[in-house]
Amino acid sequence: AVAGSVREKLQSCVALGVLTSNSVMRLEVEYCTAKRPSITLRGSSRKYRQYYEELDKEARESLGEWRMLVTRAAQKPRIGAFEVSLVWSHNDYPYKVCLFSKLGSRLWPSSRLLAESLYSVLPRPSDLVCVRVTDASGGKGIADTHIVLQDPDSNLVVRSAVTDHEGSAEFSSIREGYYNVTVQAEGFSQEQAAADAEAWWGHQGDQALLVAPLAKRVGG
Repeated sequence: AVAGSVREKLQSCVALGVLTSNSVMRLEVEYCTAKRPSITLRGSSRKYRQYYEELDKEARESLGEWRMLVTRAAQKPRIGAFEVSLVWSHNDYPYKVCLFSKLGSRLWPSSRLLAESLYSVLPRPSDLVCVRVTDASGGKGIADTHIVLQDPDSNLVVRSAVTDHEGSAEFSSIREGYYNVTVQAEGFSQEQAAADAEAWWGHQGDQALLVAPLAKRVGG
């Protein structure tokens, strides 16, 4: 299974909006390809390959909702390694989180438990709320806008995201309720509003869309 600290790291990535249901994710595996058995190495080379194939099969069967790919790491594998990392990018910035390390644990992974752990953490398209930030006319999307959702009682940040080049962003797994929304973009005054998350959800699994207009351009 995925360690608690790794789960928290992935949950933070989801909360910050850098790991989304639209992220192109893959499981990158570094596994030892040294000849075994040999004078210095015990075991079987085939065993490493078998675990890789098992993980690939489990990912296709259990994580198909995210079209999860399993690939080999590009670097030369270390002796005894079977390291599994989740790799993706957001706004052209690469992310890599190690999910399992045989070198660190000296154990073999459970493909089923790894898949189950990811399934419980990764954002689903069906849980998605889309946000689009526009100018005052409601037409042109504003890129690189910082959006923050806060709990109205504690003021704790629940989710945050930065819009893409079309002015769109998404939040995953938001509970129904009321939130304070802050929208801030360079060249515009900061806008704040209260929003009811229950009203965002679309019908029959459709993605909901919240349009947040930035009405005032600073100096404009």
